[in-house]
Amino acid sequence: MDPISWIIAGITKIVDIVTGRQRSKQEERHHTERMAVESRKADALERIAEYLDGLPEAAPEIRDPFLEGQKLEKEYKYRDAIQQYEACLQLETTPSERTALHGLIGNCFFRLSEFEEAESHYKEAVAAAKEAGDKEALAAALGNIGLIYRHKGELDKALDYLQQALNIDREIGNQKGEVNALGNIGIIYGKRGTLAKALDYLQQALNIHREIKYREGEATALGNIGIIYRIKGDLDKALDYHQQALDINREIGRKEGEARDLGNIGIVYSIRQELDKALDYLQQALDINREIGRKHGEANQLGNIGNIYGIKGDLDKALDYHQQSLKIERELGRKGDEASGLHNIGLVYDDKGDRAKALEYLEQGLKIFQEIGAKIEVEKTKRIIQKIKESMEKTKGRKNGTV
Repeated sequence: MDPISWIIAGITKIVDIVTGRQRSKQEERHHTERMAVESRKADALERIAEYLDGLPEAAPEIRDPFLEGQKLEKEYKYRDAIQQYEACLQLETTPSERTALHGLIGNCFFRLSEFEEAESHYKEAVAAAKEAGDKEALAAALGNIGLIYRHKGELDKALDYLQQALNIDREIGNQKGEVNALGNIGIIYGKRGTLAKALDYLQQALNIHREIKYREGEATALGNIGIIYRIKGDLDKALDYHQQALDINREIGRKEGEARDLGNIGIVYSIRQELDKALDYLQQALDINREIGRKHGEANQLGNIGNIYGIKGDLDKALDYHQQSLKIERELGRKGDEASGLHNIGLVYDDKGDRAKALEYLEQGLKIFQEIGAKIEVEKTKRIIQKIKESMEKTKGRKNGTV
């Protein structure tokens, strides 16, 4: 799941900076809906646990396809990576190696938004970890199942699995797993709107990262805390935390993190109605993602820039950026983000007054949300489709001379 690349919902009155007029209720509703759908991508940088056991040092017949799978993952070729990991499973493997391989396959399906397949493999990893008596692997698999339920919108189940993972990691003194679980639990509390709890868990994660001097993790935790302050409406604090994260990522040369932080800063400026400044930061984020070949980050920032142009009322540009984003998401095979892109394009067409086209895209997005079990997004999209249909009926009634 990619890091924060969306603009939060719940924004109150928004003033059109370009024309200097207050946005109409319809425009404001469309803007809020457009921003809300982006939240499905990630409320913060959640961490998928990756447990490798001894695979990097395994016998060549296992190690070689494993290393090829790792290479393919970095190239976003998830289905090809799955084939390599599955080839390893056809060989004679230990329960611990099977745990790792099922986890890796699950992670690839997770990134493809094929949550049922991902969950199936994570559960295989749980069974193999129990057989191996490997608590670290068990915690990783349980935490990843928690992320599946988080994406399905079943937040109580997500918390239960993540809490199990946290308890095990604390029991065995696995601080890396502990901070993973703490961060992901914090993200879920943020999703639920329980912001004080979210901050508590994220602060615990930050403290451990600082204690073990893990700078990358420290930057991640700072960025996630910035997200929560953004949701709280404390934009000055949000900017401060995102800037701290940006400084660390630049210091350690972590381009992916730098792009993410620049995007988050751009989002804060968009909420502050400083749209040109927002575009500047989002463009910097887009440029870095393209430079390092990070296609999913590129797609996210294209979508965010499209959202800004939508706010500015430049709907043709908004449509162009959203179409570019959708094209990449389809290439990557990330179904959930494809659905979000279709949703956003539908909203732009609604803003343009082309309701038939809006319904076409929204219904395509709804179908995918239903396929992947994203319950919250299904309900949101259904409500928007219903509103558009009701508006079309009213217009038809007026033309026919009826009320």
